[in-house]
Amino acid sequence: MCRWICFKAKAPVLLADLLTRPSHSIINQSFDCRLRLDEVRPLNGDGFGVGWYDPAEPFEPPCVFTSVLPAWNNPNLSRLAAKIKSNLVFCHVRAASSGFPISESNCHPWSYGNLMFQHNGYVAGFNKIKRALQALIPDDIYHHIHGNTDSEWSFGLFLTQLDDPLRTQFVPDELKGALLKTVTILNQLATSAGIDTPSLLNFAVTDGRSIVCTRYTNCSDREAASLYWSSGSKFTCDENNEYQMHKAAKKEDIVIISSEPLTFTKSDWCKIPDNTLFMVTPNVNVLLFPIEDEHWNPKADREPEVPWWTVAGRIRSGTE
Repeated sequence: MCRWICFKAKAPVLLADLLTRPSHSIINQSFDCRLRLDEVRPLNGDGFGVGWYDPAEPFEPPCVFTSVLPAWNNPNLSRLAAKIKSNLVFCHVRAASSGFPISESNCHPWSYGNLMFQHNGYVAGFNKIKRALQALIPDDIYHHIHGNTDSEWSFGLFLTQLDDPLRTQFVPDELKGALLKTVTILNQLATSAGIDTPSLLNFAVTDGRSIVCTRYTNCSDREAASLYWSSGSKFTCDENNEYQMHKAAKKEDIVIISSEPLTFTKSDWCKIPDNTLFMVTPNVNVLLFPIEDEHWNPKADREPEVPWWTVAGRIRSGTE
């Protein structure tokens, strides 16, 4: 199952301080992930992608770099990360689902205008709903999709929920509403097709100013794919060469959302509850909204009974 990270800050940060240097960085998660829901594919080595916005041109489309090489074995990623700074970054390491080939067009994140999107999980029974989903997407968005994954077609469905997806900026609630509609439509398509296998829909979308994510599964008695967040005034390396989130002021300057914590300091990380929408506003405020549909279970308590860093493959399930 894929792993991803989203980052937003008021001041630009070197990509290496997010992607390659922390003790459990997204690059380490590509070969040493600890919180996957399955034990079938322990590696996320089927390519990767990183997308970022130029701090000097905040209303311009993002730059996206993808490769089919494993993230741990791509020297260009390390070279870029050591030189590039940005205040909004997406990064994704991929474990390809059966039927979705390894290709750059299938690597996350994807962009459309100023928008960028990535996904961890899978749309259950996608082949049974693909034609119906595609019929909902207008030609201009349909022809922009070059891959064949359930994730990229979900992005196309998301874009269709916006009045004008090529605008340079959006109110955060617009992104929130479009993402919730995307989840609802995917559930409706699955119901119509008689699909009873749960989907895992950890989506993330940004316009370069706001970030909106979901941690979601359409099954009230199982756990969604892992997702954590951390915030503070700065994220830096200490004298022991360990990264820490510093909280020097009440107002947050940095927010990180990640499939797994980037460090082993448990107090720095909070688990996002199942079936929750997570929003980071342009002013770096954090808001959480329960997704109270028919799959919402407010009494669910699925915290692991042992520290997260010792957990690996707690629940056996299908492949991603």
